[in-house]
Amino acid sequence: MAEEEIKSNGTQFEGKEEYVKDVFTEIASYYDEMNDIMSLKMIKGWHQYMMKLAGDISGKRCADIGTGTGEIAYMLAEKVGAEGEVVGIDITPEMLKYAEMKQAERNLPNPVRFEVGDALDLQYPECSFSVVTSGYMLRNVTDVQKAIDEFYRVLEHGGKAVIAEMATPDNRFIRYFYNLYMKHRVQKIGRKYDKGESIDGHGPAYDWLVNSIRGFPHGEVMAEKFRQAGFKTVKVHSKNFGAVNIYEAVKE
Repeated sequence: MAEEEIKSNGTQFEGKEEYVKDVFTEIASYYDEMNDIMSLKMIKGWHQYMMKLAGDISGKRCADIGTGTGEIAYMLAEKVGAEGEVVGIDITPEMLKYAEMKQAERNLPNPVRFEVGDALDLQYPECSFSVVTSGYMLRNVTDVQKAIDEFYRVLEHGGKAVIAEMATPDNRFIRYFYNLYMKHRVQKIGRKYDKGESIDGHGPAYDWLVNSIRGFPHGEVMAEKFRQAGFKTVKVHSKNFGAVNIYEAVKE
């Protein structure tokens, strides 16, 4: 089996930003359900591990970038408590609509403030947050390095980025069964929702969400991007045979 080509900046094409926004507008109502399926119901455990890496953030100001329907942001809100603040930022208003709806059913110490925003151009000054999180967003942006640069810029000195992204496992044996699952389980179930209909002249929603993982930079390749942004201390936490990598990076 040939080694999978690693694309340094992920999969890029003309019109990607608008396409991705339209994909997530389309899938917003069933995004959480499909995340459970794509992660073999392990996604909540990944998020809990992210919170462990974030450390003691009580009373701190945090941002969840590419917040989607808000699951990571809600966990942050629980940890920062009534004296802290969490901002959830996403480029897709429809995703934030569902985040707001879900939040209305939760009893958080201090509600998350959800905002429409671009991960490549965060509307916050330098050193605005103690912790920045992001889950499964990087492969959807048009410039991975610029997004990581923005994480670094808005973090205060001593602050931490905790970023999760999916990847194709490096182990050939594991990768074989992983690819089977993604193709025959995830994309098949996704068809129930996306109907196999193309979006903006490109593929259906769950073709993109599965295919965008293939060749996406991960492990030390991605860690080097964090170092290039300015982070000095970078750790890679690989989970589930490399199906997800969680990057822990400290701004000195």
